[in-house]
Amino acid sequence: MITYRTAAPADIRPAFDLALRVFMEFEAPDYGPEGTNSFRRDVEAKAENLDLYLSGKRLLFVALDGETVVGMAESNEAGHVAELFVDGAYHRRGIATELMNMSVCALKLRGCDRIGVNSSPHGLPFYLNYGFQPTDTEQRKDGFIFTPMEYIPNEIWDILDEDGNRTGCCIERGRKMAAGDCHLIVHVWKHNGKGEWLIDRRAPGRGTDIDGLWETTGGSVVAGEDSLTAALRETKEELGLDLDPSKGTLFHRFLRRGKNGNVWLCDAWVFEYDCPIEAVRLQEGETCDAQWASAGRICEMMAAGEFLNGWFYPYFEEMAETWGS
Repeated sequence: MITYRTAAPADIRPAFDLALRVFMEFEAPDYGPEGTNSFRRDVEAKAENLDLYLSGKRLLFVALDGETVVGMAESNEAGHVAELFVDGAYHRRGIATELMNMSVCALKLRGCDRIGVNSSPHGLPFYLNYGFQPTDTEQRKDGFIFTPMEYIPNEIWDILDEDGNRTGCCIERGRKMAAGDCHLIVHVWKHNGKGEWLIDRRAPGRGTDIDGLWETTGGSVVAGEDSLTAALRETKEELGLDLDPSKGTLFHRFLRRGKNGNVWLCDAWVFEYDCPIEAVRLQEGETCDAQWASAGRICEMMAAGEFLNGWFYPYFEEMAETWGS
C-alpha cells in the first residue's frame, strides 16, 4: 500500500535521488547537457540542505511503498511547485495526483492563492489534466524547456472520520474523497422568536441544479475552523449579518451520503436573531433575495418545489416544533 507524508529527515536524500533518476529517464532526452547538468546540481544542493525542509521554508511530500520513496513533490513558500516525480514503475496509480493534492492544500493554507509551475514537455499533460493553465508559451532558458503554468486553488477542508474527528489530512473542495472520509457543513437557521425564520434565495446562474431555490444559510467548514465559527462566517458572507454566538444552539448533526460518493457531516444551528429585512446585505453571486417566513409557509414552499426539500433538511419538522411555528 502506498502511504504519504511530509518528508522526514531520512526521506530527503532518497527523494532527490529519485527526482534525478526519474528526470534522467523521462525528462533528460528533451534537454541538452546544459539543462541536465543544471538540474543535477540543483537537486544535489537541495539534498544537502536539510534545513530548508526541516524549518518549513520549503515543502517536501513523499509517497512510500513500505519505507521506499517512490514519489516526491517539492514546493516553495511563494507557491511554486519546483519538483514532482514518481518512480516509473509506479506511474498511472494516482501518486502524482495525491502528492499534488497535498502540496495544493499546504500552499493554500499558507496563503498562496495562486500556485505556479514551470512544466516540462513530459509533465504538461498531467498539469493540464489537474487544472493548471498555461500563462505563456513554451520557454527555453539555460538548457531547460518549460511552459509557465498557474493553478488557482479552491477552499480547503479538514478531512474528518464519520464520527467527526479530524484525521489530520485536508482536501481541496471539488476533489473526490477517499472511502471513509467526510467533511463538515453547516446549516444556519435564524429564528426571531415570533414564529418566523429568516430564509434566503440562491442566486441563479451558479451552475447547480438548485440555483434559484430558497434555503437557509449554509456552507462548508474550511480547514482550521470549528462548526460555530463557520456558521457565523457563512451568515456574515451571505447575508451581511453578525450573529451572537451565545445565542446559537447546535440542534442536530447527521451524516449525509451524496450521489457522487462523497460523504459529509451536517451541523444544523439555530440562532435567536431578529432584524428588519432591510438589514440583510445579500452576497452578489450567492444570494439574491431574503424574507422572514413561518414554518408553515416554508413547508408549503418545499411542497411546491420552491425551497430545498426534506432531503436537505430532514430535521426541519422537529426543529420547527421545538422553536414554535
